[in-house]
Amino acid sequence: MSTNFIQNFQRQSQPQNNFSQESIKAGQFAGATGQSSFGSSCSGSSQSAPTLLLGNTVMLQLIIQLIQLLLSQLSQQSQQQCPGTDTPTQAPENYSVDGQGNNKQNSGLGSTGENYERVLASDSSRGIGGATETTLSSAREISNTVSDQVESTENRKGLSDLFWLWGQFLDHDITLSGESHGEAANIAIPQGDPWFDPFNTGTAEMGFTRSETVVGADGQNQQVNHITSFIDASNIYGSDQETADSLREFSGGKMTVNESGMMPKNDEGHYMSGDVRANENAGLTSMHTLWVREHNRVAEEISQENPEFSDEEIYQDARRVVTAEMQAVTYNEFIPLLLGDEALDEYDGYDENVNPNISSSFATAAYRFGHSMISPTILRLDEEGNEIAEGNLELRDAFFNPESVTEAGIDPILRGASSQTAQAIDTEVIDDLRNFLFGPPGAGGLDLVSLNIQRGRDHELPGYNDAREQMGLSRIESFDDPIWKDGVGEKLSQVYNSPDDVDLWVAGLAENYTEDSMVGETSTQIMKEQFENLRDGDRLWYENQFSGEELDKLNNLSLSDIIQRNTDIQNLQSNVMVASNIHQSVVV
Repeated sequence: MSTNFIQNFQRQSQPQNNFSQESIKAGQFAGATGQSSFGSSCSGSSQSAPTLLLGNTVMLQLIIQLIQLLLSQLSQQSQQQCPGTDTPTQAPENYSVDGQGNNKQNSGLGSTGENYERVLASDSSRGIGGATETTLSSAREISNTVSDQVESTENRKGLSDLFWLWGQFLDHDITLSGESHGEAANIAIPQGDPWFDPFNTGTAEMGFTRSETVVGADGQNQQVNHITSFIDASNIYGSDQETADSLREFSGGKMTVNESGMMPKNDEGHYMSGDVRANENAGLTSMHTLWVREHNRVAEEISQENPEFSDEEIYQDARRVVTAEMQAVTYNEFIPLLLGDEALDEYDGYDENVNPNISSSFATAAYRFGHSMISPTILRLDEEGNEIAEGNLELRDAFFNPESVTEAGIDPILRGASSQTAQAIDTEVIDDLRNFLFGPPGAGGLDLVSLNIQRGRDHELPGYNDAREQMGLSRIESFDDPIWKDGVGEKLSQVYNSPDDVDLWVAGLAENYTEDSMVGETSTQIMKEQFENLRDGDRLWYENQFSGEELDKLNNLSLSDIIQRNTDIQNLQSNVMVASNIHQSVVV
């Protein structure tokens, strides 16, 4: 080191001070002999005061240069000894567990406990007990008339069950309404309903608990989102610190799993994850398990590449990568299939003026399209595509039934979901959801269609035409209008007086498809705006956090990659959101 350092020092000192190499070696500058100028003066040196001052100044300059060059040389040597390492920098910023602080000007935007946004003005007359609501048909009557499924129809793009399953998994990352401490708004059951009033009493009701509300700045009741709005993998990690900590191993940055790679269970025997709905059905539980495994896989890679990292550093880095992967899969695979390849505007970077909060019209109406895509059977297949020995699952038997996942693992369920073509997005919904949701009728069973309609009224969503008008779309004056899917307008006319009255969720399913979208123009516009806001209003969006080769890898990532990395599945199509039997005729 010393020879190189001296050479560097000599090269840099010569033009600044006009000292030759020989003069430096000979000590021909003040203080070079080891005596201070002050000492020389005291010993009777003939140097004048200006000469002494000049000598001290020059010496000080040279010492400063010497120190600077020494530090530079040490830094260069350190980097040479540790090739491939960068100068230590501050760790990349990650999402806070509750979403606070993403927007520097308004730290609460997108965080846990924010109100749902009123992109469409509320209509209190359509709310529970309102003047209009009391004149509308009951939610169950509409369900029986419009949503009773007679036969199955495959969706127009040949999308697989993994498409709607990803949609549900994503939903549980961005929306969760709380209940209002038992305030009921039960749904009237039509007399003689074969499932919910078999004894023809005319007094039967379906239980319904209203959403929690707070009074907004405008004096209107607003519903609360109990998880973060950001696509931040909160369904894996949690939206509060207590939940996040309870899922961690606190060793090697990993999350807790058992020897089979399954999530831990609570005292009730349900799998524990970042979202309370992880056990809602076997497919959803499988998706949660898959992504916990992906976190641990990424954590293992980070640990091997950075053995000096602490548990916390590994955990946060892995969480940052997994969040980016979820965002990439959503925007590069899921949304193009849902809304079309060119549906979203080009990304121009973070905009602090964009509000990422979830809108009530998105959460309560438009984004609930997937309920009509679900089939009554969950396929469980082996590597050759055959039903496993344990058999397939009936959906009605797989609600909050973790054993349906435990007994054969997630591989057969994910194989089946990638193979089965999902049903069409229309007003019809299978009996497992319309009559057997979470149990049989009379024994805890509910009707998801009725719940969706009632929830829209509970949240005071505007009627169909008022919503369209606020969005800049034309009003629809007749049930004969071609905007309705074949035969649906006639069914709607049996339970609604006019298109003005149609509940927004029902209308979204009833509209004909728009170009390359899987839904009609009303739902397409609502979801387009929401997905752009989630991206543009997120300062930590993955395209802001990653670049170069890392960003390329994320943009080329697929859900198929995630599955094959974390299971024993080998035979899998490149886009698992499109069913493996896509060669069949597509229903248009």
